[in-house]
Amino acid sequence: MPLVGSSAKTLAAASLIRAGLCDDADAGVLIIQQNSGSIDEMHELVIAITALSVRVLLATHGFDYERALAVIDQWITQYAKADQVAPT
Repeated sequence: MPLVGSSAKTLAAASLIRAGLCDDADAGVLIIQQNSGSIDEMHELVIAITALSVRVLLATHGFDYERALAVIDQWITQYAKADQVAPT
């Protein structure tokens, strides 16, 4: 499967990303339930979500890879720090 193609999983991934943008957890859960019948289907969905998310991030930052990577690095640092101070 290509990272981004015209598969049903790519459509599901785009719909899931849209649900995330709209903060619609119910739609997100429904999309996941409908598109993850087997472990292989779930893998395809995760790959499609990742590929489309990369395109969304790049488009948002004018296809400036360095700027997009800086944003990701900032998020990684932030989440790593939050993980270190989170109660167990």
